[in-house]
Amino acid sequence: MKTSNKALHLFNPGHETAIASGVRNYTPDAVVQKMMSDLSLLPLWYGNEGDYVLTSEAETARRFIESLPPDLQPSLHPVSDKEICRLTVSLDASPWGLSPHSLHLFEKLQKRGTPLSIPAWKEIYRTLTHRRAAAYGLRETLRRLPGPPSISIPCFYETGAAVKTHIETHSPPFLLKTPFSCSGQGVYPIMDITADTKAMQWIEGALRRQGAVSIEPMQEKVCDFAMEFYADGAKGITYEGLSVFQTQTKGAFSGGRLGRPNILQEYLTTYIPAETLTAVREAVTLTLKEILGNVYRGYLGVDMLIFRHNEGYAVHPFIEMNLRYTMGLVACELSRRLIHPASQGRFMISYEKKGAALRTDGLLRQQYPLQLSDGRIRSGYFSLCPVTAETSYRAGVLIHAE
Repeated sequence: MKTSNKALHLFNPGHETAIASGVRNYTPDAVVQKMMSDLSLLPLWYGNEGDYVLTSEAETARRFIESLPPDLQPSLHPVSDKEICRLTVSLDASPWGLSPHSLHLFEKLQKRGTPLSIPAWKEIYRTLTHRRAAAYGLRETLRRLPGPPSISIPCFYETGAAVKTHIETHSPPFLLKTPFSCSGQGVYPIMDITADTKAMQWIEGALRRQGAVSIEPMQEKVCDFAMEFYADGAKGITYEGLSVFQTQTKGAFSGGRLGRPNILQEYLTTYIPAETLTAVREAVTLTLKEILGNVYRGYLGVDMLIFRHNEGYAVHPFIEMNLRYTMGLVACELSRRLIHPASQGRFMISYEKKGAALRTDGLLRQQYPLQLSDGRIRSGYFSLCPVTAETSYRAGVLIHAE
């Protein structure tokens, strides 16, 4: 968030499922906890100068920063929960995503003496995180676009029988989604006109956990992208940049393109006109003003995609609304802060077994040695977080000169 105080950043992926749980003492699953630990220093690359980053391995983090080339060392401070309680500087809590769970973690630090300002949880945040809010956003955005292609609004059902009937009375393929999901979790593809036993088991499990599922047509996707925004809490929406990314089969982020904004736009305009992108940005901005109003303050991203339509291509302008920092925003900041203007490349998030991540990191450093020019990365591989024998989630950039 944009304030006059320094921020205390916490990387808490999976906050959507924390919201779905409805409890402050929520415990993330083991996969999310591992990502949270391995990538705890990701805020080094999107936070502001002088901010603090909460990590359980503060000394390792400081050694990691000191090992980086001087021109690339971020000016943020890694700090443990014990160290943060000894600070006297006033801080603003800045989680990756707001949830009762993340705010509860900050409240525990506050009670131990940390001079910390914490935003209040509002129940409307839960409403805005639910996929119904994105479905409404899609409807309103399509209403504002001139002559958009036929895009179906997701349907929501609360029984397995209703989902089964939808599948049997509409043309496949479909995407099933839970109301609260992230990082590719809570997404299930249906390729046929019937739901088999495995699919029905997924549907019934989703209904037990979250009470509803959505279903929508699966488009013939050619490109994932997103537009990043900042909401000031007073009906002001600022466009922060464009991100073009790759996903795994079920939608989890695996990497994003890095480079000057015009390079990213030129890539998208190989499929669609620049005027279409402008119209989508303007329509989405108006929709966000309507939806968020003076309720939400912070960064957010709207996921979109380009798909095959008739003999050409079209844009799906509002797949998801992520009320949090996003990997797309991280990619925008990496392009701005680290990458030489004459270079481009890729921001990568990968998962490997313990030990394999360290070997991969070493091989990439050897195969793609880092080359700097004017204090920026001209080419080569650069790790964004420490990689040890215990690391499974690895974040890095691989850059090449144009």
